[in-house]
Amino acid sequence: MGTALVALLLISSRALVAQTVAISGNPSAFVVNSAVAGSEPLALSNSSTTYTVNTPPSPNTKYQVTAQLNANMPVGTTLTATFAPTQGATSTGAIILDVTPRQMVNNVRKNYSGTAAITYQFGATVSAGVIPTTTRIVTLTITTFP
Repeated sequence: MGTALVALLLISSRALVAQTVAISGNPSAFVVNSAVAGSEPLALSNSSTTYTVNTPPSPNTKYQVTAQLNANMPVGTTLTATFAPTQGATSTGAIILDVTPRQMVNNVRKNYSGTAAITYQFGATVSAGVIPTTTRIVTLTITTFP
C-alpha cells in the first residue's frame, strides 16, 4: 500500500457565556506508509494534546465538552478521540468524530478549572486507498449539561 493520509488537526475551541475550554497545541500528522499484505493498516495514536476547562461559579451546576470536525473524514478512514475526564467529571470513552457535535466529557462541575489528556486515533482501511494530504479541524465547545 502506498503512502496515505492525514496531516491532522488545527484545533480550535469556543466558549458560550463565561465558561471556556482551551487546547494545548496540535498533534502531529498521521501518516500510513505501509500495511502488511492482506491486512488492514494499523491504527495510529497520538496523546500529546490536553484540554483545559474553566467553568463559572453560577448559574449552572454541570457542563459538558463536545467535539466535532469541520468536515467528515475521507471514505475508509476514521478519527477517534478519547478525552480523559477532568476531576469529578465523566468521559464518554472513545468516540468517532464527524461534523456532528459529540459529547466527550460530562458532569464538569461549576466553579472548576482543570486539565486532562486527549488521545486521538486515526484508522484507515485498505479500501481507503491512497488519500491526498488533508487536514481536519477539531472544535471543542463547553455547554450546560444536560
